[in-house]
Amino acid sequence: MTSQTSAPEDVFVCAVPTPRLPPAGPLIEGSAGPLLAQFGHAPGLIEGWLKWYQPLVLGGVVPVRTKELCRLAIARRTGCHMCQNGRFADPSGTGPAVADADAAAVLADEWSGFSADETSALRYTVAYWDAHDAVGDDVVQQVCDAYGYDGFLELAVVVAQFAGMGRLFQLLGIAAGS
Repeated sequence: MTSQTSAPEDVFVCAVPTPRLPPAGPLIEGSAGPLLAQFGHAPGLIEGWLKWYQPLVLGGVVPVRTKELCRLAIARRTGCHMCQNGRFADPSGTGPAVADADAAAVLADEWSGFSADETSALRYTVAYWDAHDAVGDDVVQQVCDAYGYDGFLELAVVVAQFAGMGRLFQLLGIAAGS
């Protein structure tokens, strides 16, 4: 996989998916096909991860919309097309947690239309991505002020998960989706 010239230097854009492992079974229709084909080598692993992941993203004290904005900010940095184009539903069932225009704004690193709380979460996300060991106290404090200590920890775990799994999807060659 190589970086394409149209992306900023700090953004890795994946090419056509070239899975590292041979498919563990036939590809399944839909964007999760390459993901499931790779993880089919470890039956139960992705299902166990999803049992942990879905409640983390869809529950808790931090709004799903905020987590989705952070997920998209990580997807912008990994270049994961699967992550950039997928959307979590709003828990109310009224549509996606983030409208297409807001998703496009995050993918362009344009945050001017977001609330101060959402912007603090996005600042944390990018700071964590850029240098997890150098995130400033002011950045952490802004998230704590917005969401509380429990909310900060929830957001920190979800951002770490997005960053780690996004990088893994790139490594496995499944980040371009189907």
